[in-house]
Amino acid sequence: MTVLVLTCEEDVTADAVVLRLRGRGVPVLRCDPADFPGRIDLAVRVTPDGEVTGHLATPAGRVALEEIRSVWVRRPGTPGAHVASEQRAWITLECERALWGALRATGARWMNDPDALERSRHKLWQLATAARAGLRVPDTLVTTDADEAARFQKAYADAGGGLVVKSVTGRHPRNPPLTLPTAAVPPDADFTGVAACATCLQQRVPKRTDLRLTVVGDRCFPAYVTPRTDTLDWRFLPPDACEWVAGEVSGSLRAAVRRYLDMAQLTYAAIDFAIDPEGVPWFLEANAGGQFLFAEIETGMPMAEAIAAWLAARRE
Repeated sequence: MTVLVLTCEEDVTADAVVLRLRGRGVPVLRCDPADFPGRIDLAVRVTPDGEVTGHLATPAGRVALEEIRSVWVRRPGTPGAHVASEQRAWITLECERALWGALRATGARWMNDPDALERSRHKLWQLATAARAGLRVPDTLVTTDADEAARFQKAYADAGGGLVVKSVTGRHPRNPPLTLPTAAVPPDADFTGVAACATCLQQRVPKRTDLRLTVVGDRCFPAYVTPRTDTLDWRFLPPDACEWVAGEVSGSLRAAVRRYLDMAQLTYAAIDFAIDPEGVPWFLEANAGGQFLFAEIETGMPMAEAIAAWLAARRE
């Protein structure tokens, strides 16, 4: 049976996993949904008794839908992206529903399920779910109300603390200009500008280090990250500007992370924690499509192999 990899053409992270899958002798078909229709052909039939048959064909190969064992959703484009037509929006919607509907109907295993991916993109949902799973989360306010922002800051200033500002979307740092590095909020901040756009303010967590915890199925890969320069957001630094150490995490953190992933219905996530001076991990964000290869290179932990093993497992 075949592993279907959905990602853009230039994705070296996907290359690493595809290489390991082929090393295991597992058939792989890699394509970008942005090429459908055009370079990708789809045929799917649902019979009156619920049987799903058909195929997905690309210039690189063809797979019967019933022969797809797992689907890895990495960085897929949007169907209809290359359609030059006045009806592009309609074609995109039709093809999107057709492709994703066909793949959902196969019963294949997902990393990650598209519905879970969409839900997990919402930072406020993440924070609430993480807290319910038993993870410690910073106090967070998202607002367009300047008075609410000022009151929030004053409460932490009175307690001897401070705030940071970050994006609500959590877009990857390599996606400018749709990104915002985490930054300290100055004591004399003027909050009138928040009226123009939803603004995320968060309790500043004093930290001794950061933790990037990559979770693949039941396996955890903890990488402790210490920037060599003074910064609040190591993600905006090149990997060699940080010290990386493969480490361990407590059983209680593993259990809480597992509860979060179960609640989020995710099989993969790259989760960022701030570790405070007492060693307490604070949940900051869980990226269900987060990069891992740079952390593997820096620490030597076999993340690509773990993903390949999960994808290669036979569907039930």
